[in-house]
Amino acid sequence: MANVRYTIKDLKINVFKASIFGEKMNPILIDIPETIESSTITLQMPKAGYGEGLHQAIMDGYEDYVKYLNWSVVPPTKEMVEEDCRKHHADFILRSFIRYLIIEKATKTIVGRCAFPSFQTNWQIPQFGISYFIRRSSRKKGYATAAAGMMVRLAFEKLRAKKVEIHCDAENNASAQIPLKLGFKLEYTQKGGWPRHDGNLAELQTYSIFSKDPLLHLECVW
Repeated sequence: MANVRYTIKDLKINVFKASIFGEKMNPILIDIPETIESSTITLQMPKAGYGEGLHQAIMDGYEDYVKYLNWSVVPPTKEMVEEDCRKHHADFILRSFIRYLIIEKATKTIVGRCAFPSFQTNWQIPQFGISYFIRRSSRKKGYATAAAGMMVRLAFEKLRAKKVEIHCDAENNASAQIPLKLGFKLEYTQKGGWPRHDGNLAELQTYSIFSKDPLLHLECVW
């Protein structure tokens, strides 16, 4: 899980590097599915109308996101989250930040969100990172593992990735188990990955995978 700040400039810089150092890639012209299906969850591109459901997911365990993701201690309003959904729709189209809502198929409930954070994206390689959160009431059901696995498949099969990373706070044991279940290996540990509100430095673990092969058994339909 990771907290991300970004600008459109990040995308332009990455596209520029790709055109200078390797095959020219224009992310906007890459077809990326708006929905991805498994037997238990749907990954849905954010758009207007999903704000209230996402807000409920955000508020269900919000203190965990403050601790591990360095989110603001002041939670967002429903209106703010609805506005974000509309902005995130635009981000998706521009490929400046690719996010998906995680929806439980049985209940149609939004249970979390996953993404390719812009600061971990390098179109030159290409290389991507995966972030995710799951609402407290829907944890321990395998949704985060399923969503992350689907994102890995997307990165390798649609975006021609050569490497995918997941960053985890070392104290967030549940989150750190997810990349291990998917065949990622711990590549390095860094103290000071991002600050915490208590003034201490987080110990950031980076897990990496270089092939989709360990995940070919995972259900993933687009």
